[in-house]
Amino acid sequence: MYLAGYHNSAKTNFLKLINQHNQRKNWYHFGDLDPDGFYILEHLKMTTNIDFESKFMNAEYLKKYKQYRKELAENDKVKAKNLIESGKYKEVLEYMLENNCKLEQEIISLEEITEI
Repeated sequence: MYLAGYHNSAKTNFLKLINQHNQRKNWYHFGDLDPDGFYILEHLKMTTNIDFESKFMNAEYLKKYKQYRKELAENDKVKAKNLIESGKYKEVLEYMLENNCKLEQEIISLEEITEI
């Protein structure tokens, strides 16, 4: 389901309803490989109380699609450091900071994401 970034209460309630009837299913989030993508994932977990896992959001994909990466903005760096300090997504966020990079989710090949 495409949520278009930070979701609203209607989408939150819809996700909760789906989860009520599918409690044995795994939930995944595929977002931009940037600090905001991980903030959106945390927002999703917090508002729905569903244990979403990130999918295709690791340093492997930042390396694989190196030619399409963008530089981090100052705000990205602050957000990355805040998430690392809170103990979340340390490996990928440290890679982003060390390499001054981020990646839009649309860059990742459709062939890869159909593995879900």
